[in-house]
Amino acid sequence: MICHNWNGFRRELAEYMAEHQIPENEFRFLGIYEWQNIYNKILNRFVDGKYALGHGLHWANIEDGFKKDIDSIYDFAYQHKDSYKWLEKLPNIVKSDKVYLLLEDGERQYSKYWIAECIPSVVHLVINDTYLSEDYYITDKKFNWLITENHHEIVHIIGKGLDRKTIETVVFSKSATAFIRH
Repeated sequence: MICHNWNGFRRELAEYMAEHQIPENEFRFLGIYEWQNIYNKILNRFVDGKYALGHGLHWANIEDGFKKDIDSIYDFAYQHKDSYKWLEKLPNIVKSDKVYLLLEDGERQYSKYWIAECIPSVVHLVINDTYLSEDYYITDKKFNWLITENHHEIVHIIGKGLDRKTIETVVFSKSATAFIRH
């Protein structure tokens, strides 16, 4: 159901989900009382405390403001236009039934996040077919790991619980150059 009070990106995405018959149990935006809790948990788990207080998730993603004691699985940059295809295989990487997807609304002066609970196979549709900004974040519901991409086309995969060999097979076959952060 499309809420006519929504505008901009959230409304476009709701219309996309309806048009492609993607049910709410596969993609749903979190409510006003849910999203802030999820955002704060991500900040507390992954972003350096001093950095997060002044800058939040957006700048941590650009200026390496993540906690230094978080395991880095991979950082990589794209080399060509088909680089986004790895997202189609996200279910093979994350092996989760549901994830949280944070989409940054770049139309605002300050970062606003639309947060959805969704199945991993829907993520590539959202990112590749509808999403206007390139800053997005994906985490499992237990906040073990975080996958981010910023508008410089740098992807960070941090945390625990994802298989390095699977990531290498899916992501690095031909689409990206890896550089591991230590």
